[in-house]
Amino acid sequence: MNKKITRLYLSLLVFLLSFFAIYSQRFVVYDSLNAHFNYSDTLSKEEIKEAKAYLDEQEQVDFINHTQIRKDLNQLLKKGSYQVILYKTNSNKPDDKVIDSVLAFCGRAPLKNAQKYSIFINSSSKTSCIEWYPSFSNYYHSYRIFDGVLSLIIAILFYWISNKLKPLRSKKNIFYSLSSRMMFSFLCATLLVLTSFSILYLNRGIVFEFLMDTFYQSEDYSSYAKKLEKQLQNLDLTKENKKAINHILKENVLNHAYVGLYDEEGIYFTDKSPLTNNNLLLLYSFDDLDVLEAPLYYDYPIHFKNQTVSMYITSFPMIPFQIPYIILSLLISFSFYLIVLQSFIRKRIHSIQNLQEDVFTLAIGDWNHEITVSDKDEIGRLAQDLNQMRIAFLQTMDNEQQARVANKELISSLSHDLRTPLTTLKGYLEIMNLKKEDIEFRDQYLQKCIAKVEEITYLSNKMFEYSLVFSTEYNSDLTSIPIQKVMDTLVDHIHYLREMDLHILYEPLQTSLSMDANFAMIQRILNNVFSNIQKYCDPWKDIVIQTTIEEDQLKMSFTNSINHHLDKVESNGIGLKSVKKMIELHHGTFYQDETNDLFTIVFTFPIHQ
Repeated sequence: MNKKITRLYLSLLVFLLSFFAIYSQRFVVYDSLNAHFNYSDTLSKEEIKEAKAYLDEQEQVDFINHTQIRKDLNQLLKKGSYQVILYKTNSNKPDDKVIDSVLAFCGRAPLKNAQKYSIFINSSSKTSCIEWYPSFSNYYHSYRIFDGVLSLIIAILFYWISNKLKPLRSKKNIFYSLSSRMMFSFLCATLLVLTSFSILYLNRGIVFEFLMDTFYQSEDYSSYAKKLEKQLQNLDLTKENKKAINHILKENVLNHAYVGLYDEEGIYFTDKSPLTNNNLLLLYSFDDLDVLEAPLYYDYPIHFKNQTVSMYITSFPMIPFQIPYIILSLLISFSFYLIVLQSFIRKRIHSIQNLQEDVFTLAIGDWNHEITVSDKDEIGRLAQDLNQMRIAFLQTMDNEQQARVANKELISSLSHDLRTPLTTLKGYLEIMNLKKEDIEFRDQYLQKCIAKVEEITYLSNKMFEYSLVFSTEYNSDLTSIPIQKVMDTLVDHIHYLREMDLHILYEPLQTSLSMDANFAMIQRILNNVFSNIQKYCDPWKDIVIQTTIEEDQLKMSFTNSINHHLDKVESNGIGLKSVKKMIELHHGTFYQDETNDLFTIVFTFPIHQ
């Protein structure tokens, strides 16, 4: 269900709600029109005169034929409903006893508002009268047109406003998680369902009144009366035959109507009917009836063997529609669940789709594309994290690009620097080869060759360190070696520093344990560490070197004072970076610190117990 269909559905509900809300006020409008403009939808003076003349004529007849009276008055009083009332005395005071009455014009029982506009038509002798109630036929027709137009305008305005309004977004939304938002949506939907069903159910009378006033057509029970008469025509209407008559009536029971037989001695009725009073038509109080409870009356002549009686059918035509109305109300109410939850799900899916499109843009290589953070829930936080990852990746790519450029420049520079001493070394060796017999000259050039070899060694070490630091793959080829072999190498470096007149504090470590290591790489690590000490240490202060075995680890610590009297030395830190990388290849740890003019390096290697 997309947004357009949802708006159309809600607009339809707004139309129906507006229509029936306005329709429920039809009597208020009618009262206002009657009070201010003397508008009325009642009988004309000519119709009242004709009805009064008919009453005077019927008073001259000895036997009251209910069916004939109903037929005649239906021709005279073609709108509204009426009741013919016969009194015991010659006055129509409230204390007078009503002895008979006839409800006619399809038997529509008057509702409360119709009674306010009832008209009493008395006979000349005042022993009988017609109480007429309006049905507001002409007024209802005009009011329904007005109601439909006004409700349609309201529905169109609702559709237009809902299309223009943007969803409200609170800057201080406390519902940041999907679970809390889903629970809040569920509670709102439940409240909306309960409220809408209560409104629809409690105001069902308005809907049924509209159906009755607009669509209901009087039912024809003629075939039912003929069928019933065929079964009763051979019986006498007596108290002795009451059970047999009731049995026939029960076999031909109607779905939403009661059937009673009326004569001068009593009433015969089905067991389905709760009526027990002899006067069927005066059992109802019309003051509090709604359209579901207000019955419709029909009468037909039934010929028994000994006499002809009137069969009254008390019908409640709206009762069969109550269950369908409740089902429809439930469907309409629960549709709000679909609307609210579908709106929640649609927003979440829209956020996921936007995130998917952004991730696809990143996947095809456009890492400059910024991921949109639409909300603060889990999806929004995921988008934010992806955005941070994108930024970090761009920075890493930029750093790698700079490293590649620097690597290329360094390799070019080192290649040039290597060619220079190699060319010189070759020249010295060629000169020495030419002057083999001159020992003094050979010793001089031999020292120069050694210096050039050291220069080449230094440059090659720098190339190794740089390639190690910036390489993504490196095979360490670790093998098991004795730790004592590493300690012997360490002691060799310490002896070399002592020959340089540096003061070393060190206690030798003796152990028979072993470790997984690449010995050539261990040598490079120690070369870099001692070369760093030799370059930057203060020669007048102690150098502390410690080696211990702690918790299955070989720990080596180097501490020296920093020489601040050196000329400015440019260093890119590649040596220590390569040390850290080689230690990580051995699954060890590396730590360096510079505090209070002391420079400390600590690293560990895992060992075998």
